[in-house]
Order: sequence, then structure tokens, then C-alpha cells
Amino acid sequence: MSDPTGIAGAIINPIAQRALVPVTDHVGYMISCRKYVRVMQTKMTELNTSRISVEEHISRNTRNHLQIPSQIKDWLDQVEGIRANVENFPIDVITCCSLRIRHKLGQKAFKITEQIESLTRQLSLISWTDDPVPLGRVGSMNASTSASSSDDFPSREKTFTQALKALEPNQQFHMVALCGMGGVGKTRMMQRLKKAAEEKKLFNYIVRAVIGEKTDPFAIQEAIADYLGIQLNEKTKPARADKLREWFKKNSDGGKTKFLIVLDDVWQLVDLEDIGLSPFPNQGVDFKVLLTSRDSQVCTMMGVEANSIINVGLLTEAEAQSLFQQFVETSEPELQKIGEDIVRKCCGLPIAIKTMACTLRNKRKDAWKDALSRIEHYDIHNVAPKVFETSYHNLQEEETKSTFLMCGLFPEDFDIPTEELMRYGWGLKLFDRVYTIREARTRLNTCIERLVQTNLLIESDDVGCVKMHDLVRAFVLGMFSEVEHASIVNHGNMPEWTENDITDSCKRISLTCKSMSKFPGDFKFPNLMILKLMHGDKSLRFPQDFYEGMEKLHVISYDKMKYPLLPLAPRCSTNIRVLHLTKCSLKMFDCSCIGNLSNLEVLSFANSRIEWLPSTVRNLKKLRLLDLRFCDGLRIEQGVLKSLVKLEEFYIGNASGFIDDNCNEMAERSDNLSALEFAFFNNKAEVKNMSFENLERFKISVGRSFDGNINMSSHSYENMLQLVTNKGDVLDSKLNGLFLKTKVLFLSVHGMNDLEDVEVKSTHPTQSSSFCNLKVLIISKCVELRYLFKLNLANTLSRLEHLEVCECENMEELIHTGICGEETITFPKLKFLSLSQLPKLSSLCHNVNIIGLPHLVDLILKGIPGFTVIYPQNKLRTSSLLKEEVVIPKLETLQIDDMENLEEIWPCELSGGEKVKLREIKVSSCDKLVNLFPRNPMSLLHHLEELKVKNCGSIESLFNIDLDCVGAIGEEDNKSLLRSINMENLGKLREVWRIKGADNSHLINGFQAVESIKIEKCKRFSNIFTPITANFYLVALLEIQIEGCGGNHESEEQIEILSEKETLQEVTDTNISNDVVLFPSCLMHSFHNLHKLKLERVKGVEVVFEIESESPTSRELVTTHHNQQHPIILPNLQELDLSFMDNMSHVWKCSNWNKFFTLPKQQSESPFHNLTTIHMFSCRSIKYLFSPLMAELLSNLKDIWISGCNGIKEVVSKRDDEDEEMTTFTSTHTTTILFPHLDSLTLRLLENLKCIGGGGAKDEGSNEISFNNTTATTAVLDQFELSEAGGVSWSLCQYAREIEISKCNVLSSVIPCYAAGQMQKLQVLRVTGCDGMKEVFETQLGTSSNKNRKGGGDEGNGGIPRVNNNVIMLPNLKTLKIYMCGGLEHIFTFSALESLTQLQELKIVGCYGMKVIVKKEEDEYGEQQTTTTTTTKGASSSSSSSSSKKVVVFPRLKSIELFNLPELVGFFLGMNEFRLPSLEEVTIKYCSKMMVFAAGGSTAPQLKYIHTRLGKHTLDQESGLNFHQTSFQSLYGDTSGPATSEGTTWSFHNLIELDMELNYDVKKIIPSSELLQLQKLEKIHVSSCYWVEEVFETALEAAGRNGNSGIGFDESSQTTTTTTLFNLRNLREMKLHFLRGLRYIWKSNQWTAFEFPNLTRVHISRCRRLEHVFTSSMVGSLLQLQELDISWCNHMEEVIVKDADVSVEEDKERESDGKTNKEILVLPRLKSLKLKCLPCLKGFSLGKEDFSFPLLDTLEIYKCPAITTFTKGNSATPQLKEIETRFGSFYAGEDINSSIIKRSNNRSSNKTLINVK
Repeated sequence: MSDPTGIAGAIINPIAQRALVPVTDHVGYMISCRKYVRVMQTKMTELNTSRISVEEHISRNTRNHLQIPSQIKDWLDQVEGIRANVENFPIDVITCCSLRIRHKLGQKAFKITEQIESLTRQLSLISWTDDPVPLGRVGSMNASTSASSSDDFPSREKTFTQALKALEPNQQFHMVALCGMGGVGKTRMMQRLKKAAEEKKLFNYIVRAVIGEKTDPFAIQEAIADYLGIQLNEKTKPARADKLREWFKKNSDGGKTKFLIVLDDVWQLVDLEDIGLSPFPNQGVDFKVLLTSRDSQVCTMMGVEANSIINVGLLTEAEAQSLFQQFVETSEPELQKIGEDIVRKCCGLPIAIKTMACTLRNKRKDAWKDALSRIEHYDIHNVAPKVFETSYHNLQEEETKSTFLMCGLFPEDFDIPTEELMRYGWGLKLFDRVYTIREARTRLNTCIERLVQTNLLIESDDVGCVKMHDLVRAFVLGMFSEVEHASIVNHGNMPEWTENDITDSCKRISLTCKSMSKFPGDFKFPNLMILKLMHGDKSLRFPQDFYEGMEKLHVISYDKMKYPLLPLAPRCSTNIRVLHLTKCSLKMFDCSCIGNLSNLEVLSFANSRIEWLPSTVRNLKKLRLLDLRFCDGLRIEQGVLKSLVKLEEFYIGNASGFIDDNCNEMAERSDNLSALEFAFFNNKAEVKNMSFENLERFKISVGRSFDGNINMSSHSYENMLQLVTNKGDVLDSKLNGLFLKTKVLFLSVHGMNDLEDVEVKSTHPTQSSSFCNLKVLIISKCVELRYLFKLNLANTLSRLEHLEVCECENMEELIHTGICGEETITFPKLKFLSLSQLPKLSSLCHNVNIIGLPHLVDLILKGIPGFTVIYPQNKLRTSSLLKEEVVIPKLETLQIDDMENLEEIWPCELSGGEKVKLREIKVSSCDKLVNLFPRNPMSLLHHLEELKVKNCGSIESLFNIDLDCVGAIGEEDNKSLLRSINMENLGKLREVWRIKGADNSHLINGFQAVESIKIEKCKRFSNIFTPITANFYLVALLEIQIEGCGGNHESEEQIEILSEKETLQEVTDTNISNDVVLFPSCLMHSFHNLHKLKLERVKGVEVVFEIESESPTSRELVTTHHNQQHPIILPNLQELDLSFMDNMSHVWKCSNWNKFFTLPKQQSESPFHNLTTIHMFSCRSIKYLFSPLMAELLSNLKDIWISGCNGIKEVVSKRDDEDEEMTTFTSTHTTTILFPHLDSLTLRLLENLKCIGGGGAKDEGSNEISFNNTTATTAVLDQFELSEAGGVSWSLCQYAREIEISKCNVLSSVIPCYAAGQMQKLQVLRVTGCDGMKEVFETQLGTSSNKNRKGGGDEGNGGIPRVNNNVIMLPNLKTLKIYMCGGLEHIFTFSALESLTQLQELKIVGCYGMKVIVKKEEDEYGEQQTTTTTTTKGASSSSSSSSSKKVVVFPRLKSIELFNLPELVGFFLGMNEFRLPSLEEVTIKYCSKMMVFAAGGSTAPQLKYIHTRLGKHTLDQESGLNFHQTSFQSLYGDTSGPATSEGTTWSFHNLIELDMELNYDVKKIIPSSELLQLQKLEKIHVSSCYWVEEVFETALEAAGRNGNSGIGFDESSQTTTTTTLFNLRNLREMKLHFLRGLRYIWKSNQWTAFEFPNLTRVHISRCRRLEHVFTSSMVGSLLQLQELDISWCNHMEEVIVKDADVSVEEDKERESDGKTNKEILVLPRLKSLKLKCLPCLKGFSLGKEDFSFPLLDTLEIYKCPAITTFTKGNSATPQLKEIETRFGSFYAGEDINSSIIKRSNNRSSNKTLINVK
């Protein structure tokens, strides 16, 4: 059929052609398969050539830091994929005849060829600009900074981690700020963050711009463009911003490219629009901004969220010192000390530390000293130049600058009260357009906030205060030196006022007057505006015209000033606006003059103990603030408060002295008050009359004083109400109207059913609760209270942080809903919740399960019997405190006490433990509590750090672990942080951990953080964990203390321990002894890192450590974490403390030492290798500490202290080494230095100690020396010469640096003869109370047992011969002290002296048998051994057969004390000369037989004085110690009086200090015959000489004692003899204490008179019979007396008594002669007079004389009930301000007699201040 129109052909032909194309292609794949493969290979070769060229281009650009097109990486990845396809192409198969295979391969080759051609075309389109790589691109070399991603400052790691986390992409904040003071290291922190971000590839681009003080948008744009590699040719800011914006959009890749913009050193707002970015996130470009700034306000203005502003703090002390040492190193100690002081002055500011270090590098000492001096004097220009000046000048407001300068008036590191700053600012008129105190406080707080934001001030830990960095303060003080801000500030040691040249310009003075005595008379400062004085004591004197010329003075602030001076000058007083007297001594102070300060607006007497506010205060019509806090008992004159018409703020606190009139006046003023601090606790009507409507600032208490129930800082001022009253009074007083403004509320209100009962009923339904602003709520003793809140009220407490409810007897629930529903209760800010003594409480809320406590940190529960469990097991458990839905995600501290029905805290089976983040748990007095934790509690321990449990009688174990449970311990359970476990008085506790299902194959290490375990008074305790064979690894355990455990049901406990041992025996297959062992060998490996072990009163334990000698068990090998070496026994134990271990027989016990030492040793450490300290006290059964074999293990031992262990016979003993061979011991010690670090060996109260012991001690009672188990008789001693026995014979004592032996009565010597020549380490030796000791240094074997042997030492006599070469060598001995060793007759032998080259101190006391200190040695012929070296001049030829004697030199001996040695004849009786070139102090007391010091003479050129029983004497340099006494009796020949001491080397003529104590014989201290010899006497100190009746004996009494003979005394002849005057011109000090029989110090009569022209101090106490101190005739000579202190003298009636020789008749004669001028007795320098506990004292002097005390400023009178007057005559005390008594001080007035009489007259009705203390 034809198609004439061709329409069908036009349609069909294209379809047919298209259908034939795939057919043709597929046929071609089969036919041309080989051709396609060849083409593919050719194209691949070409592509490889291109690839190589591209890679070379990349390498070249990388080397030259040129850009590489971004498409190249993807192109290369595609090429690599094609290469892989070509390489894997099956070329060998193309010859296959299979059409299907040929088709498939041809098609694949064709497609690969197409891909190759496509990549070739792509490459041609990629443009290589070869431009430089942008600096900001991550991965470029230039983009990296040199800052390390780690820091040397650990304290900043938390800051760094927080900031880095904020930069991560998953954080919602797009801006992060580092804020801190100048130079603190913000830029360094930023560089670390930048580096870390690069390493983690958090961003694709990181760009940085340094902004600087003056923000320049063009410079910022240029910096950004440089990092991005952009050329900005535009001239305008908007155009440049648009270009940057276009670049960011173009390169953001749809938000995939991430940018970090770093803006460093930002001072002002930087507009992100200027750099092409939107200030809002998610605008098409993914970026974050990291900025650094000193000003947190700028950060906020830029849009940084508050929790993204991260503060960079100061360095710690250690970090600061380390930083300094990085830049400058010195080994010179003095420079190191100066450097440390400099660093401290820098107070942790890195820039200052680095600057100082670089400045001092390679400088001399003077430069260091000068640098320290400069910084101490606030010259910081070289420390931190411009750092603070820039911040200061950038403050915009002058008020803020002035506030900043005011902070410089306070001492360094001072907590500056902001309230005080406000008051100063008000007085100085700093605040512009401020009209009330409240407005001034608001303005001041704004300034403070600005200064904190700029880091010029620092927030203080003391709420209500700020602090100023020391260098910032130094900057302020530097400004004060300029004329514009001229000020004088000195809070250092300022003994006197220093002149300066800024008198006329000075505006501020702030001084600490602690050491000042007076101000100058010309103290003129005409421009002074503020005067601040601190810490002035009573000696500080002001000139009378002190305030003259201070016409511009506005503020006076006295802080802790004893006697502040108030302004009286009319020209000054009219301008004063602020008078601030804080903690000044104003008791009985007359404040009337304050009424003259007519312009005064702020007046504070806080803490100044003022007793009354005078009526003149009513003149202060402008007064706005009155602060009278802490002035207990203050009385206010009537009409004062009423007159203060402008009063805005009134602070008084506990107004116990308020009367009704005062309250009424305060009520009248209450309408105007904006601030009130007052306690209404007397009259309820007072509250009802008050108006509280205008109060904005208040602390008010009703029904109770402010007694510290609520702990608040003394400087903080959160509005507080404390109401202890009934509901009606609360409502009537309208105090509830203040609830809305209250932050702290304490309620103890009777009749209150719930909190709403006392709330103001609002007429507006939408108004929130009155309690919505509460932060602290405390409810106590509200009897009717059944619940606290209703649901609607509870949900309004959104600001509540602290809630306490206690002692509410009927409370059943905390929150009441009334209906059951799905409501949710949330306390969003509650951090602290305490519920205590609530006997009926059964739930937090009965009908609401979901209670949210999202921020609760501390939970305290006490005395709530209604709960059996804290956390519930299921919803049906009604007796649980917290329902299942109660959410407390941040709870850290749980404290439970006295919960009598509590059975468990968590249920036995726990799920959801991951929700618990407790850090501390304390449980006490819960007797029914059985399970502290549920089974397998590891999920609860992820955050727990501290656990304390006490007084819980039902707990048997703390942790129950069941390994049989499926998934008992997962991998996540090994994250425990538990560090400390304390248990006390848990009556049933048997173990800490109870493990079920334990076997040797499983290692339990879920408690790897535990560092300390303390167990006290747990009677049934047996093991740390059971079974002890469990593989329980406490890797971090450092300390174990077990005290007072065991002993209850002893037989039962012993059986249990033995049963454990039986189990152990089955597992380890070793032989176990029958001893009760605390730490068996297999157990010790669990405590590998244990540092300290303390055991006290652990009953039943016989062995502490059992050392096993067999090979390790499989269990031990598992414990070491697959370590194939033998596990080491306690290699890290450092301290071992054992006390009251009554049954302990061994510390260490080994079944076979020989086998133990032959075990293979592969480790460098050994068991107990690090043990340094062993303390053992009152362990009765133990007989020795360790064996010689054990000594090898204790190579680091430093301190051994053993006391009260009566069973100890030796410290080191071989008694348990019977089966060891001698060779073992020898071989183990020949190459070992024993105890190389032993520092101290102390042995006390060891009644049976016979020898210290070692590796070759002699057996007591035999003539044998034993080495290990072998003995050597005297016949074979040649084999054991000490020179050859270094590895065989040793004593523990020869290794100690310091040895102390006390009360070891059986010990015959300290140092055995075989060790005496090897005492190279010994420096200090003290021996006390060892009555059985015969020698300190044993001179020969068997001395103690052969004391009576014949002199020849013949071996045939059976005596022990002397061992050769046993010369005592003590080359390093520095101190030797021997006390109360009655058996010692000497200390050294003569031959030992040569080695005492280092001896510095020698003290021998109470050794009653001591005859000489150094004993002469005799040779075999009985003559003294000497060495002919130097001929001693003056030596007697008859004393020795040789005229040439060896000179003995003690080159370093400084002190010799010989005390109470009644048999001592001399120091050394041989004829050798002694030279003592360094001797400075010698004391010889109670050595009555001592005739000579050294018979051969001695020289001591440095010795100036000698101390005897009488005191301190000067020495004649020519004679020195070369005295030869024919008789050396005691200073007093009999008990009734002293004998003359003439002829002795030390007598009264050279006595300069009389010092006598504990003498029970003498009655008269100084005999009358010696009174004229006392010309050198300077001090008299006599104490505890109970029979002394007089200090100075008079001639009359001496005559009576001698029967008027012997001294030629005739009483009748004295009538015509002149009076003898004894002038003790050098006597300066006298102290008499505990002289019960003393009646007179000096008894003057008509023949004897005493004068003391230089006596300055007299202290007398507890001299019961003493009736007076001085006579009136002596007063004239007391020209220098400054201190007179008399106490506890029961019979003293007056201090100064009339002379006995002035008769009444003579007084009458004087009056009849018309002598009317009274005698005036003057004590011109007396400053302090203290009279205490003198029950019979009637007055200072009862004579008629007048007294003058021109300098007396301290008068204290305590417990003197009989005193009626001070003196009968007049007493002038111009400097005395107050009289101090036990009840405080009272004003002395012009006449102290009248003041005392006035107080005495009031004694009967009002307890006088002078009465009983």
C-alpha cells in the first residue's frame, strides 16, 4: 500500500533509526571489543600524563604557598577511581569466544573511555590562577600559629575546654568571648583555641583581626580581606562590606563551608555588617565569632550570651612561680627568694611576671633588689606599662572613674565594702543628680558593675564586697602621686609621719596607723576632702589642732581606732557630711560634740560599742543615714530620733536598750524610711505602730534577736524578715506587705496552717504570689502546719534557692494539692533542701508524683521516721521519700541522719542508676538500714567521691557484688570516682565489699579510684573484702586506717578468719600457719599502690603481713593485669602506723626466708621497697620489729618510732631465722648498703629492751658474739675483726642520723662496740631516763656482764678481750643530750674526742652517778694514754709521766650544759689542754663537787657569760673556764640564808641576771653582805621558790640570823650611823612568780635604802603573802619604770606603802609646822599598770601623797573587789582615756579616783565593772 503524502514515512523512519542505534551499539560492543579496549588504554595513558602534571603543579604550588583550585581534589579522586577500574580490567578475557562476555567488556571499555574524556574536558576547564593561598584557609602553613594546643597552666584547662566546646559545630551559640583583665593571657588562650580548631578541622577558614583601643572599620575589613585573599580596592566602608559579603556567600557552598572569625582585643562595639556578616546566625553563611576583650559589657553589646562569656582568671601561686622560672633561672638562694617575692607581688598576672623575668635576666643582685623595691613602692611602669592606664581612660563616666580611685584608698588584697564606697561617694558629692541615699546606692552599684565588666575590679568571695588586683591598686597609687589626684595612702609599717611636698594639693589621706605614736603638730592639709585612718592603738596621739585648716574636709572614716579624734574646729565641722566610725573603742565615749556637725548626713557608729547617743544629736537636721549596728545596750536620748526629720535609713539591729519613747519616735519617722534594720523582740505594739510601705532595704526580726540562724555575710544586704510570733500579729502589723520584696524569710509562726495563711490577699487574680522573689525560706517550729504550700503557691517560687523545714510536729506533706492529677511541680532554682525533725512527714506531695528539682545540689534529711526508702522501687511503694517521677539530675550531696525506720536508700534491684550524680553521701544513726546500696551498685558510683557511714547498727557490708548476675559489671561500670570511704561504729559490719560468684578468672576493678579507707569502732569487722581470694584490684588505694575493730564475739570472729584461711589453703595449695593474719600474702596484691596503713586496737590480729615464699598463684598473676612477672608485695607502702595491737606478735612473718630470697627477681623494686616510716605504740606482745633478713627489703626506711611496747627485747632480731644458713645472710648483704636513708630512730618506754640489734649482736648474758645462727667464742674473734665484718656485723643504730632513747631501763648501752667505729651518719643523740645504762658508747664486749673483771683482760680469766680497732668514731655528731641516766659515770673516752669535730651542743642533766664527762684511758701498764703533739703551757709535770700532752680541740662546740650532776668532779681530769674556739654558752648548775673544768687548762675566746644556779654571770676573759675550786658547795650554805660566795669564779659581783626557779631551800635570795656587789645586775627572775621570804635581805635581819656576830652588827650603834644606800643602777627588769612565802621584796628601814634608777618592768604574780611592792621613798628613784603588772597576790592591800620609819608623830609635826604643800610622787614614764585578782587591794596607795602619772595610758583592774579608791591624794593621769575591766572599758574622766569611787558606790545595786570576773 503506498503513501502518497509521505506522512507515514516521516513518522516511521526516525523511530526505526532510533531503534536501530542501540542495536548497532550493542553489536559494535561485541565486534569491536578489542578496539574499545585499546582506545581505553590509550586514553588512560594520556590521563595519567595529565594526572602527573597536575600533581607536579600541586606540589609546586604547595611549596610556594600558592592556591590550588578547589575542583582539583575531586578531579584527582575521580582519576584515581578510573585508574583502579582500568587496572582491574580483565584484558586476558577479550579473546574469549563468548559473545556475552565480549559484549560486556566492550561496553565497559567504551564507558570508561567516555569517563576519561569527560575528565580530560573538566581539566581543561579548571583555571590555575597561582594566586597566594589565603592566610585564613585551614591547612595552609601560614594559618597555623606557634601557640601550643596544650598549656603550662593547669588552672586554665577548664576554661580552655569550656571555650573549645563552645566552638564546636553542635553548639547553638555562634559567638564566644574570652574576657579578663589586661595582660591576663586572653590572646594566648585565643591562639590555643585557634590551633586546636585547626587540628580538629572544626572550620574551613579561620580569620583574625586585632581591633585595638580605637576601632577602625577600614583596618578590620583589610585584615579580614588579607586572611581571605581578597583585594579591597573600594573606597567606602559599605562598598567594601558588600564585597566581603559577596565573597562569603560565594564561598559558603550552601552553608557547608565553616568560618571562624577571631576578633582580638575588642574595646568597643564591632558591627559584623562591616565585614560582610550578619549579626544573626543562619543567614546563609555558617560562621562563629571568637572575641577577646577586657570589657564584658562590650561582649554583651555584640550579642554574646552570658554563658558564652568565659572569664580567663589569674594564675595560681605555683603557676606564677613556674612562669617566672621559664624566663630566668638562678641557683643562688637569695635571688630565688627575691624572685619569689617579686612574683607574689605580681599576683598571678602573666604579663607582669614575664616582663619582670625578662628584665631581670642576667642582671646582678642589686637589680633584683631594686626591682622588688620598686614594685613594693607601687612603681609599676616597668611591670605592666599602659595595661591599666588604657582601661582607665576608656571609662566614659567621671563617676565611675572617681569610684575606681576611691577603691585605691583601701589596703591591698582588701575586701572593699560597696556600702562604704557609697557613703564616701555621697560625702564627696561624686554622684550627679542623685538626691537620696537609695539613688546613690543604685548609682554606685552601676559604677561597680562597670568596673567589674572592664576587669579593673574583681568580684570578692565576700558578698557585698569587691577586690582590686594589687597591680591595679599600684596603678591607682601611682596616679595619686600626680597633682590632679594628689593623695597620701600608706597601709604598710609606718612608725611615724613622713614629710611630703603635696600638703597643699592633697585631697585624700588613707593610713594604717598600727605602729604610729603621734601625728605632727603641723598637720595642715587645706584641700583635704577625705580622711581615712585605720588600726590606731591607744598610744596614737593627735595634736589638739589636728583639724585646723581642713576647711574642705567632707568625709572622716575611722576603722578600728582605739581613741578617734572628733572634729571640733568650727571651720572644719560645718563641711563634714560623712562621719564613719567602725569598730572603734567608744564605750563611755562622750559623743556630745557630734551635735556641732550641723551638715552631717551620714553617721555610723557600727561595732564601736557606743553606750549612749546624746541629746545633741538632735541638732543633726540633715542626717539621712544613721548606722548603730552592734552597739549592744545602746541608749538613745529622748527626742533624738524624732528630730532627725530627713532620716532615710536607720540601722540598729538588736536594740536591747530601746525604750518605749524611742520606739514611738521611730514609728513617727518610719513613713520616711527607705531602709531599716531592727529587731522587735520586747513589745509587740512596737511593730503595729510602724509603717513599712516605703521600705526598699530591710532586715527586720520580730520576737527574736538577730542570732545567726541565717548565715549571711556582714557586708551583704538581701532583704530579710525573721518572724517568731503568731499569725494574728503578722497580719495586724502588715509586715506581710514586705513579703514581695523579701529575699530571705524565716518563719516560726503559731497558728499558721500553710504559707498562704500569712500572705497578703491580692485583689488582682492575675498577680503572682507574695513569695515569688524568695531566695531563702526557713520554716521552724510551726506546730499547726500540716503542709507548707498549696500547688498554686509552690509553682510561683521560681527564684527559691534554699529551703529548710524543721521541728514542725504535725507536717504530713510539703506540698498539698487536694486532688489527684497529672500536675507537675517544679522548683527551677532550688539548690538546697533540708527536712529535719518532722515526725509525721510521709511524702513530699501525696497526689502529685512529678516533682522537678532540676538544680537541687544538697539534700539533708534528719529525724523523719515515716520513710523506709529514699528512692522508690516502683509506684506502689508508698513509704519512699522520692516518687519514681521525682527528677533530681544534679544532686551532689545526700546527708541522712536519725531516720529510725529507714531500711534502704535505693531498692535492692536498681535501674536507671545513670541518673544519679551524687558526689557525697553521709549516713548516720539509721539503725534499721541494712543495705546502703543495691546489689551491684557500680552505676551509682560514676560521680560519687566521698562516702561516710556511722552509727548504723544493721549494715553488714557496704557493697554487695553478685558476679553471677547477667551483666553484673559492664565496661561502663569501671568509671567510678569514689575516692574516700569512712565507716564508724557500724556494729554488724564484717566487710566493705561482699563478693558473690568470684573466681580467679575475673578481675574486679570497678572501684579503681578509691584512695582512702577508714574503719573505726566496727567490732565485727574482719576483712576489706570477702572472699579474700577474689581478684579485687584497688589500684588507687593509698591509705587504710583500721581503729578499734574486732574484739566482739572473739571466738566467733577467729573461727571466721580461720575459715577464710582454709578456703585460701584450698585455692593456693600452700601451708598456712595458725596465726591470725590481717594481710595474707595473696591479699596484699590487691593493694599494690597502698601508701599508708594505720591499725589501732584491731583485736585478735597476730601477724600483719604474711610473706609467702612459694611461687605466685594464678590469682596473683591475674591481679597484675597479665603481667608475667612475680607480683610485688606492697612496693608503694610508705607509712606503717601500729597502735594498741595487743595480740600482735609479728609485723612481718615468712614461712621460709631462704626460699623467699631465692625466688626469681625480675623487677627493680622489691616488697616494701618504699616503706619510709614505721610508728609502733603500745603493742604489748611483739618482741622485735623485723629480722636482719627483712632489713634488706627496707632500703628506703627513714623513720622508726617505737614506744610503750613492753615485750620488745630487740628492734632487730634473728630469733625467727633458725633455719637460715649463715651464707644466705652474708650473701644478701655484702653488696647492699643497709638503710641508706634512715633519718630517725626513736625508742621510748621499752621496759625489756636489751639491745637495739642488727646483723651481729651479742647474746645477753654470754661471752659470745652471734652472727645469724652461728656463734663465735672469744677464742675465734680473730675471724671477725670489725674491719672485715662490714657485711656481717652491723647494728641498726649505726645507720640513723638521729637517735632518741627514752625510759629503756634494761638497755646497758646505745652503741655496741662492733658498731662504734662505724657511726658516720649519727648527728643527734638523745638519751633519757635509762637507769640501767652503763655506757652510751660500748667500749668493749661484755662490759655490762663483766663489769668487775680484772684489769688485764686476760683471756684465760674467762673475760672478754677488747676487740681491736674499736675506737669510737663520731665524725658527724652535732648534738648530744643525756637526761636522768643514773648509772652513767662518763660519756666519752679520751680516744673518742678526736672524732668529735662537728659537735655543737652537749647537754647532761640529772645523771647522779656521773663523775667525769670524758674518761681517761689507761694503757696496759695502767698509765693514761696520750699522744705527744703539742706542749701545753702550765701543765703540771707531776700529773703525768709525760710533759707533752695532746691538745684537744672542739672546733664547733657552742653550748655545754651540766645540770644536777652531784658526783661530777670535772669535765676531764687529765692534763690535756682543751681549746673551744666556738664556745658561746656554758651552764653549770647543781654540780656541787665540781672542782675543775679541765685540769690541763682551757681556752674559750667566744665565751662571755656562764650560767649557774644563781643566774647569768660575766666572765673574766683571762680566767675563762680555768677555775680551781677548793670547795664548790651550793650557793647557799644552809636553808635559812645564803652563805657568802666570795672566792668563787661566779659570784654576785659578776652577776648580771639573777634567774632562779624550783629552789625549795633558800629563804633569802640575796644576802645583805652582797648588796653592794650587785652593780652589774640587770634582771631578776625568780619563780617557784616556795620558801623564799625576801628577795633582798636587810642588814638587821642578817644580824639576827647570825646572832649579832660575824658581820659586826650592833643595833644600838646604828642610831648614830648614816643610812646605807643601795643603788642598783643597772637593774631593768624584775619578774617574781609563784613565791608563796614571799613577804617582802625589799624591806627598807632607817639604816637601809634602795634605789632603782633604771628599773623599767616589774611583773609579780601568785605571791600570796606579799602585802606591797614599793615604799614611798623608793618612788623618787623609779624614773624609768614603764610597766607594772601585779596579779594573784591575795594579801596585797596597796602597791606603794608609806615608809615604816615615817611615824604618825612626824606627820603631825609637819602639819603643825605649817607645811601645807603636799608631796607629789611622780612616776614619769609609767605607761601600763595592770592589777588583777587582788582580793584585798584597797588602792594603789593609801597614803596622803598626791601622784602624777604623765604617760600612763593603760590601766587594767580585774577582780579587785575591795578597791575603794586609787590614791588617797590626787592622781593626775592626762593620757589615760579609759579603765579596762573584765566587763569592758569605762571612761576614766579627769580624776580616776572619782571614777573608781563612783563605780564602788554602785556595787551593791549594779555589778561593778571592777568586780569578780
